[in-house]
Amino acid sequence: MKPLQCACLVDVQDQKLLLVRVRQNQHWYLPGGKVEQGESADQALSRELAEELGIAIQNTHYLYTVIAPAYGQAGDVELICYSAKWQGVPRAMGEISEVAWLPLQNIDQFAPAVQVLCHDFLASEPSPPR
Repeated sequence: MKPLQCACLVDVQDQKLLLVRVRQNQHWYLPGGKVEQGESADQALSRELAEELGIAIQNTHYLYTVIAPAYGQAGDVELICYSAKWQGVPRAMGEISEVAWLPLQNIDQFAPAVQVLCHDFLASEPSPPR
């Protein structure tokens, strides 16, 4: 089964990661969402962040791709991770119920694929450019 492709924003400031929670899920996810057919990952990221957080992004920079078990569904998820400059104040919109900057030490609260990102990429890299 092909992994579900998602474009995601990775933004770390002061050792805190910008995350979202969908409905009342227990774990937190990276902002972003599913790449639709005929859409590039960059386009999906821009669309999803406008719909879900009300922010406009610019100057995306590819960081890393994570393939890990999907949380709450069968199969894997492929997170195509970007850093980006953005404008606006992130707020919960659409299916997003909460937006927060969570300390990287709270990794047990993150969805499995976000935990993989933290272990494999963020632990070995300086903070992504913004």
